[in-house]
Formats: sequence, C-alpha cells, structure tokens
Amino acid sequence: MMGIILKALASVLTLCFAVLPVLSAYAAEPERPDVNTIFDSERDIKIEEIAGLSTGKIFDRLKEMDFLINDSFLSKAVFTAFHKRKAEGILIALASLTSPVFQEKNGTLISRTDEMFISRRILEVFPEEAASGLWEFYKKGNAMTRGNVIRVSGQVAGGKAIADLLISALDDKDFCEEEIDEVPGIPLRICDVAYNQLVLRYKIRDVLRTIGTTYKLEIRDYHIAILKDLLQRMPY
Repeated sequence: MMGIILKALASVLTLCFAVLPVLSAYAAEPERPDVNTIFDSERDIKIEEIAGLSTGKIFDRLKEMDFLINDSFLSKAVFTAFHKRKAEGILIALASLTSPVFQEKNGTLISRTDEMFISRRILEVFPEEAASGLWEFYKKGNAMTRGNVIRVSGQVAGGKAIADLLISALDDKDFCEEEIDEVPGIPLRICDVAYNQLVLRYKIRDVLRTIGTTYKLEIRDYHIAILKDLLQRMPY
C-alpha cells in the first residue's frame, strides 16, 4: 500500500516540476526600454533637433533609418521628444493603429510597418500612460484596429492591465487582416495575434512559437486553448 502511495506522490511531483519551467518562463513582465544610453555629440544634437519639432514632424523624422536600426537611439529620441508632452505622443501612436499594416491598392502592396514600429516604441517608452489608451482603442475599435492594438502591446510594460488586455483578446475571433494575394493561407484573427504576442512577451517554452496564416483555424484554436490553460496558472 505504501509503495502505491509513494508512486502516486512521485507522479504528482514529476508533473509539478514539469510545469514549473513553463510557468517560470512567463512570470516576468517586460521592462520599459532604456532611455539613458549615452551617444556621441552628433547623435545627441539630432535628438535635440527632433525634440523641437511638432508632434507630427517628430513622428515622420523617427522613421529615418538611423532610428529604425538602433533601438537605443530610437528609445532615447522618443523619450526626449515626448516626455513633456506624453499625451500627444501617445495619441499619435494610437491614431496610427487605425490603418492596416499591409494593404493592397490597385495591385500594389502598401506597408506601414515603419509607422507601426515607431508607434509601438512610443507606447513602450511610456507604458503606464499608454495602458488606458490601449484599452479604450481596443474596446471602441473595429477588428483591424483591435488587431493592431494587440500587435503593439506585446512588449508594453503595463503590468496586469496589459496582460489582461492580451489575454482577453484570446477570445476575440474576428479577422483583423485583409486578404492579400501575396500572402498564402487564411488571414490572422485577433486571437491569433494575441497568441503570438503572449508567447513572445512571456517567453513561453514548449508551445507553438507562432501562429501563421498557413495554419487551419482548428489548429490555431487547439494551440490557443493550450496557452489559455497555461496562463490560468500565471502568477500576478
């Protein structure tokens, strides 16, 4: 009898230790980007120059290659330009989420990935102020806007507010992307985008890394269900 009990206890402990690595992998929230990197005088002058522009012009200048290829340079420029007018920076970032990332017009594929990248960084640099705006845009937006909100929220260090937003989106099965001839398969749904962002945000191991357009909907739902089960045990 004692042998049976010990075997059962061993099985339970084995299961617990098997789950712990997965849980510990997503226990930590993302951190706000470092905005204090020291650069040479030429780059500092460029940052100060941009900070003196209007909000719309700042957004356009941040799309220059110097910023797009250097995360630290971009983060410091965003903070310097908007720390005294955070509301303006966050508003222009959120407004950009109302346009599709990829759009086909007259046979030409239009990409707004640069705008999305800049918007995401603004929201990441000011996470506490951005959290409520992201929630509002998600609740009021159409499917495409809601998908974009989830897409830019993955690394926003907004704590439980952002985590709850991403997790709630796992139940949103509206399609958030247009059908594009160059992209095979079925467009992504909001829940698919949420899955991808959550797995990346918490570095969850032993799950499907990314849901792509080539996966059938039932396969996507299967992996989303696995992720939901794991997240129910997530420590807050």
